[in-house]
Amino acid sequence: MYDVLIVGCGVIGAATAFELSKYQLNVGILERENDVATGTTKANSAILHAGYDPMPGTLMARLNVRGSALAKELCQALDVPYRQCGSLVLAFAPEEVPTLEELLDRGTQNGVPELKLLSGEEARALEPNLSGDVVAALYAPTAAICSPWEFCLALAEIAVKNGAALHLETALTGLERREDHWLVHTNRGDFESRFIINAAGVDADTVHDLAAPHSFDIRPSRGEYFLLDKSEGDRVNHVVFQCPRKEGKGVLVAPTVHGNLIVGPNAESADRHDLATTAAGLDYVRQTARKSVPSIDFSQS
Repeated sequence: MYDVLIVGCGVIGAATAFELSKYQLNVGILERENDVATGTTKANSAILHAGYDPMPGTLMARLNVRGSALAKELCQALDVPYRQCGSLVLAFAPEEVPTLEELLDRGTQNGVPELKLLSGEEARALEPNLSGDVVAALYAPTAAICSPWEFCLALAEIAVKNGAALHLETALTGLERREDHWLVHTNRGDFESRFIINAAGVDADTVHDLAAPHSFDIRPSRGEYFLLDKSEGDRVNHVVFQCPRKEGKGVLVAPTVHGNLIVGPNAESADRHDLATTAAGLDYVRQTARKSVPSIDFSQS
């Protein structure tokens, strides 16, 4: 019998297994795919945010700032590609500057170090390829990029070396509560565990409903990206955001730790397993990104 059985081995499941494997516990991980990090963990912007966006006083604010610092330590300890390149949030008109000032205030309250407002000229001194329309920018030196799948792989690998059992191609199909443990049904037989940790990503609500009355819904948002050749890798040296709107942080332009340039995403509500890219979505990403960095060569996709 396991002490703890973790459902899902994306970065949350892997990090949980990594921490629990430091203790005298029998830990198991169920992953329905044939490897770890095959869901959202592998397909994101690879950015470790500085922490100026969450509302002060929230759990997210505290965990963002602390998590960013811990991730830096972990990447260095586990030999995971990491680069503290900093980020810029751009304002293209005077009426957007108050948004940057609000983010500066939030970040200061959240304990984000070294935040400061730059003029358009100061921003272009850091990033010469920025649009001439940029009038101001919020600079966050502690923002970073990493290799998200290698981060997850390293966490899972150490957990397994510490004794955790990773069950790949093992899909959860049912849960039964027994007197002092759970009986866990999968496509590869049954397991028993004292505790279950739900790290099932976009299917976390489905897993939850196997154990308890329905209480939340996952509402997936699909994003589309361009990953550009290394010939575009130094187009920018910081993570470049646009002023956030209610639909999110918008299209970004950023280097990757492997020397490429990543551009995107858009954000569209979608079925939780709909990973399609569309001509319209990619066209939106292309046009919006050029507002920040007009010289991007998308033929190098």
